[in-house]
Amino acid sequence: MWKKLFLSLFITIYIALAMPHPALAQDSDYRINLRKDFGYGMGADIRGTFSMRLVGDEEPVDQVTFFIDNEAIGTITETPFRLQFHTDDYSLGVHSLTAEVTLQDGTAIQTEPIQANFVSAEVESKFVSITLIGVFGAIVVSYLIVAIVQTGLLKGKKGQKPVQKGQYGLLGGTVCPKCGKPFPRHIWGMNLVVGRLDRCDHCGKWVMTTRASPAALRMSEDLLEESPTPPDEATIPPEKTLEQRLEDSRYIDQ
Repeated sequence: MWKKLFLSLFITIYIALAMPHPALAQDSDYRINLRKDFGYGMGADIRGTFSMRLVGDEEPVDQVTFFIDNEAIGTITETPFRLQFHTDDYSLGVHSLTAEVTLQDGTAIQTEPIQANFVSAEVESKFVSITLIGVFGAIVVSYLIVAIVQTGLLKGKKGQKPVQKGQYGLLGGTVCPKCGKPFPRHIWGMNLVVGRLDRCDHCGKWVMTTRASPAALRMSEDLLEESPTPPDEATIPPEKTLEQRLEDSRYIDQ
């Protein structure tokens, strides 16, 4: 009989220990999410204004207390359970971000910590500078590759004219500062803020261009249609005869 009693007691205790506690069972149901509101974020490195927000079923939640390094920074009692903070209010380095979720039945649940490295303004500025230089460099290299390819494909192809007079496409037309002839601005041209580096369809030169006005384009088109004025034959000196050249040679110092 005692054996049966001990066996029943052992089974009861085993089942009680094996069954998860209500609070522990819900630990995995809640976590916090770190969101950048304004500032810098690269992996775990952050600086600026950020928000911690509870992720999970908010209906049974009574309140959420947010922590940075086990120090409470605020308690939210209504949805959305979200708290904003600024990294400059804390020391530089790695910090642990957590939240304590209190349910309406009084159960308290601790979320898993999030590790974040609060960095300085110098680190942020350095990263932004490197990023901008990298992006600008990639754009320049891309344009140079396109320019080299276009130059190779169009090498020796000059004398091209717009398909139709006055039709220059979406980017408009421009007048080449080298040859004075109009041509449509190409999509492969390099936009350098002060102008667009483009290749003239007529002379084949790479020139800095801006979108020309309709009047300027019409004027350059009129110049294309003008035929060159033949030289006045009266002004061309006649070919000298052999006797005249011999006579002139008498005055050359020997």
